[in-house]
Amino acid sequence: MAKDFLVSGAALKQEELELWQKIIDEIKINIPETAHTWLNNLEPALPLYEEPANGIFLLKSNQGFGIQVLTQKYLSEIEEALFKFTQLKRSVRIVLDETKKPQKKKQTTQKQPQEFTLVQEQIDNLKQMHSFCGLNLKYTFDNFVCGENSNFAYNVAKIVAQAPGQKYNPLYIHGNVGLGKTHLMQAIGHEILKNFPALKVKYAKAEEITNQLTESGIVASERNSKMKKLRDRYRNIDVLLLDDIQFAEGKQRTEEEIFNIFDVLFHAGKQIVFASDRPPSSLVCTPDRLKSRYEWGINAEILIPDLNTRFEIIKKHAHNSNFEISDDVAMLLAKTYDKNIRELEGAYNKLSAYASIQGVEADVELAVKILNLNSVKKKITVDEIIDKTAKFFGIKKDDILSCTRSKDIANARRLAMFLSREITQMSLPEIGNAFNKNHTTVIYSCEKVKKESATNQEFEEILNELNKFILS
Repeated sequence: MAKDFLVSGAALKQEELELWQKIIDEIKINIPETAHTWLNNLEPALPLYEEPANGIFLLKSNQGFGIQVLTQKYLSEIEEALFKFTQLKRSVRIVLDETKKPQKKKQTTQKQPQEFTLVQEQIDNLKQMHSFCGLNLKYTFDNFVCGENSNFAYNVAKIVAQAPGQKYNPLYIHGNVGLGKTHLMQAIGHEILKNFPALKVKYAKAEEITNQLTESGIVASERNSKMKKLRDRYRNIDVLLLDDIQFAEGKQRTEEEIFNIFDVLFHAGKQIVFASDRPPSSLVCTPDRLKSRYEWGINAEILIPDLNTRFEIIKKHAHNSNFEISDDVAMLLAKTYDKNIRELEGAYNKLSAYASIQGVEADVELAVKILNLNSVKKKITVDEIIDKTAKFFGIKKDDILSCTRSKDIANARRLAMFLSREITQMSLPEIGNAFNKNHTTVIYSCEKVKKESATNQEFEEILNELNKFILS
């Protein structure tokens, strides 16, 4: 296959460069740590808000192997993050930029003061250590806005971070998508590393264990050594932060491995923290013996934040992003985006990026225009789509969220996923999270619905009727 070469790209404004860094940080949250290296050298070849005529948005990199890895495995995550911050749906293509060659560092005889060098080394070491543990530096207790919705979970998390393995072990944090579970879980990791730098901390998602188990069993000759490395990775640590454990539900090998990891760590006095979008009692396909492990310590739920808390969250986010907004705009956003903190922050990101690039004030009038708030009479959530789909087909909501594969329920599930993608602005991982599935299952379901509706008139009529019922 012929190579693509990019000679030059459009120069980005400072505001766009800052926005691009936010997009990179978002992508890093959703892909394995091993792939982060390839993202650091990735750059837009076009202005972020430019809509190309052919619908393809170009990114450039001078790392050929990195382009191959990102294109084959993580293109959907890049497209999702780009859409989240720009609200423009575009297909991404990564091309080789041979004009960008690594520059050699110039030698200089001038030395930095020893004190400055030591401080810089400490900062670099801290970043490296936290990155190695799978932690994002922005998810700390200082950046978490605690309200009545999260007060109990926040205080329990602080206690765990101050004395890991001593109290509230395991800690199980649960709540709907986008309410701060991952933030609070990673804040525990940061605090433990700060107070106990000798401890080994590991943050991971349950889906990673599933993927690693799959990879370890592909080549028979390498199976034993890969399984040993996998088990050592999770058992030779002091603090395990395991996120999105609902993805393990119904996956026998993954749940078996989590059970064994739990027993090894727990009986060694190590701290375990789980996070899920539902309480243990709602994990209907999880074996009782593993479910009981989830319930051994303490369960802490994060609820939807009230208006005042949402207002404080958006003001804090604005302050940390170095683009302040007025109280009127912050209150407008807090009132409009009342179910999901990620949607709230995403709306701010889009507004602030547009105002910065265009050099205009981010006032209420601009917010209404850019976020298209006048046309949004009612925000439909994924949860509402699931509820109405269940009513439409005369089945239970739990059936759609279950592991049942009967034809009627599977079809209802696929239609609900497809319409969640069409109606809401939720990302693929977020939709998958709501259905207790991974984002690849959502992609498969959406493609299947598209193909079926294109060839089956009766199916298309059912889809249209369901869509009207949900929007009514």
